[in-house]
Amino acid sequence: MTFNPPGFRTFIMLVFGFGLKSLSNILERASDLAGDPGTRLFNHVSALVVLVAAGACFVWALKLMFFDRPRTPNEPQVGPEAAPQHVDIHPAEASFDPDAALARYMSNRTGTDLGDVSPTKPGSFGRKGL
Repeated sequence: MTFNPPGFRTFIMLVFGFGLKSLSNILERASDLAGDPGTRLFNHVSALVVLVAAGACFVWALKLMFFDRPRTPNEPQVGPEAAPQHVDIHPAEASFDPDAALARYMSNRTGTDLGDVSPTKPGSFGRKGL
């Protein structure tokens, strides 16, 4: 027998049980004040049925607290499988070297690209000073 801390369902069962117990008390008082024996019998039997239902709610709440499976599993959680890496999806790009690509571009660049005008200050985007 392990103790599970009361959860939402346990609290709802307890609240419902106490509500039914209060309803049973109201029906019992109404039967005491009734003058007709048939009405008194009906109210007493109704109060008894509601009281048995309240007792069932209390027993159910005790079952949830003491005899239910623990909420946290003892076995370790298995996480999701790892997402594929970029190298696994595009193996040709695994050996890409951006500095070598820039060096190839700079060696193949002609003076007509910029109109033989060198910039006075570096740009604000990408590699500075190109």
